[in-house]
Parts: sequence; C-alpha cells; structure tokens
Amino acid sequence: MLPSAPSAPSAPSAPSAPASPSQRRMVLTALMRGASAGALGWIGDRTVRGALHTVQVASMIGHGVGRLTFGISGLRAVTRRVLVRQILFTAVEALPFTSLIATLLGLSVVLQAQLNLMAAGQTGLLGKLLVIAIVRELGPLVAALVLIGRSGTAMVVEMANMRVSGELDSLERMGVDVFEYLVVPRLGATAISLACVSIYFVVVSLATGLLAGQLLASNSPGLVEFIELIAAQLRLVDLAAFAAKTLPLGLVIAAIACLEGLSAGPDITDVPRAATRGTVAAISVLFVWNALVSGLVFLV
Repeated sequence: MLPSAPSAPSAPSAPSAPASPSQRRMVLTALMRGASAGALGWIGDRTVRGALHTVQVASMIGHGVGRLTFGISGLRAVTRRVLVRQILFTAVEALPFTSLIATLLGLSVVLQAQLNLMAAGQTGLLGKLLVIAIVRELGPLVAALVLIGRSGTAMVVEMANMRVSGELDSLERMGVDVFEYLVVPRLGATAISLACVSIYFVVVSLATGLLAGQLLASNSPGLVEFIELIAAQLRLVDLAAFAAKTLPLGLVIAAIACLEGLSAGPDITDVPRAATRGTVAAISVLFVWNALVSGLVFLV
C-alpha cells in the first residue's frame, strides 16, 4: 500500500479586524437593554405577586371578620371550641416566654430610663419616655414577634401538613367548611391574643422596672407616683396607636399564616418553605405597619 500524500498546509487565517467603537457601543447597549428588561420583569413579577397576595389576605380578613361579627351566632359549636383552644395556645401558653422577655426589657429600658433621668434631674420626662418606648412602640412590637415566631409558624406548619397528608381534602369531601373550621377561629384568636399579650407585656415591663428602681435607687418614684407619671402622659392617640398595632395586626398575621398553609404544595418539602414564607411575610408586614402607624401618630 502506498503511503498517502501529505496534506498541504492550510493558509493562515487573516486576523479579524477589531470592533469599532460604534460596534462596541451597540453591544453594550444591547446588553444593558437585556439586563434592564430582566430587572424590570423581575420587579413586575414580584409586584404582581405581592398585589395578588395582598388581595387574598384582605379578602380572607374581610370574610373572617364578617363571620366573627355578623355571623357569630351561626358559628358551629366546634368552631367556638377551636377558637377557645387557639386563644389558650396563642396567648396563655405564651405568657411564660413573654414574661421573660418583658422582664429583661424592663430591666434594660425602664430601669435605665429611671436612673439616667433622675441623675439628670429630669424625672418629669419619665412618663412620656415610657409611654412612647414601652406602651406605644416596644410592647406591641415585641409581643407580635413572639406570636409570629411561636404561633404563626405553628399555624402554617399545621395547615401545610394537613394539605400534604390529604386531611383538607377529606374534610371538604365530608362537607366541612374548612374556612369556618380552620381560618375563622384563628383570625379571632390571634387578634384577641395579640392585644392581651401586648397589655401583659407592657404591665410586666413597667412593673419590673419599677421594682428594680425601688431596690437600686432610694429616690426612685413610688408606685402611685409612677402610675401618675405615666397616666399624665398617656393620650388618646397613644391608646389608638396601641389598638391599631394589635387587633388589625393580629388579623393580618393569622391570615398570612392560614393562606401560606392552605396554599402549600403536595410534597412534604413544601412545608418548611411555606413556614419560611409565612414567617418572613408576617415580620415584614409587622415592621411596615408599625412604621406607618408611628408616622401617623407623629403627624397627629
């Protein structure tokens, strides 16, 4: 067999001409337009999802409040028992942990406020400072965080597990009104519990600071003077802000938890995802709502 002839060497390719400045500008412009379109698309998608989620939460709250007010006489006995048990779990069983947080806050905020203001000769400002810091701001905020972390997450996990296990489908096939049985009592219980836990938190914080001040400073105000200092600075707008940061927010926290739990996917791995979404959404709404209410109070 004759050896094959060697192939002729290929001619070297001519070097490509460098891109002109106009071509580079065109490429950069196209890339920037693509990035802008992607960013705008992401923002638009998030905006639409947030709007739909807000509408669903508002609709759930509206239907639930209607059932709890105008249709409360028509609620079944089992729904009322669920409401009582939910209050027991959300409010009563949360009191030990709430007491610990309130005691620590009373020692760190109320006590220091007393000692520093007395040292500066500004004891008269104590009532105003405590009304703003404890009654109007920290009390409802910390109580809501406790309820979100303890009860809100539990509600999401409970309903998501019911979705995954098919229990919700079984209830619907048996003719049970899932909204009345699961959602309505949790809406009412969370709103009532948040208001009660916030009041309890404020009382324990102030009492702890007062007792610590009595022990550490001989010239600290007594019980009657302490109450008078706070009552003199407590305005109607402060009470309205306290109510606005508890009752409506309790409804929103419960609605978000129920919506995320009922909307969970069919897989067991969807349960922690639903719990994370519900917790993050509730905390976000909590801080936004508190900021809005505080801003309105400042304007008033």
